[in-house]
Amino acid sequence: MTHIETARVNEMLGIQIGVIQDAAGKLSGDDLEGLEAAIAGLENEIRKLRGMMEGLPHQHR
Repeated sequence: MTHIETARVNEMLGIQIGVIQDAAGKLSGDDLEGLEAAIAGLENEIRKLRGMMEGLPHQHR
């Protein structure tokens, strides 16, 4: 990947990681029904991040 491509990939991954961190920060045990929905949303965002990472070329050393 070129430097520009690498920077863009890092930016996209960083944004998705930020979304996950924000969602995780909102988790609270005070509302169990809300907690279940929040965890489902968090799992969805993690799946998106995994999908992004699976699409990246990997170098094996």
